[in-house]
Amino acid sequence: MKYLYIIRGPFGTGKTEFARTLCDNVVSCWDYYAQYGENKWNEKLKPHADEYCRTRTKRLIEDGINKIVVTNSFSKNEDLDEYYEMAKQYEYKVFCMIMDNRNIEEYKRDVPKDIVEQQVMQLKNSLRFYPIL
Repeated sequence: MKYLYIIRGPFGTGKTEFARTLCDNVVSCWDYYAQYGENKWNEKLKPHADEYCRTRTKRLIEDGINKIVVTNSFSKNEDLDEYYEMAKQYEYKVFCMIMDNRNIEEYKRDVPKDIVEQQVMQLKNSLRFYPIL
């Protein structure tokens, strides 16, 4: 079985560090920031970092890697749609979780407080729990 793990949550919750404890094939928006933005939040790079995550994840899926973890804020449900479509097309089982960490200062990387608060609100408004029937 092939697995795609999606870890979502506001910047600064330690998603990428946690993901790296799960497997070696981790795709993180911070990889993009580290390469092009000094590993710090940069609003201008955010769309490029998101695209990097989609492209890199797709490449790993197309290569048939058995376990892939992708981390990003994914603060809106529609941010996940392309990942679920890729997983369906290539027969990956998806596990999606939301990361919470009360020690965020260690992972914050200069993300402005208002950006984190916006992500928290968007996540709260997008969460859906489906009943098991």
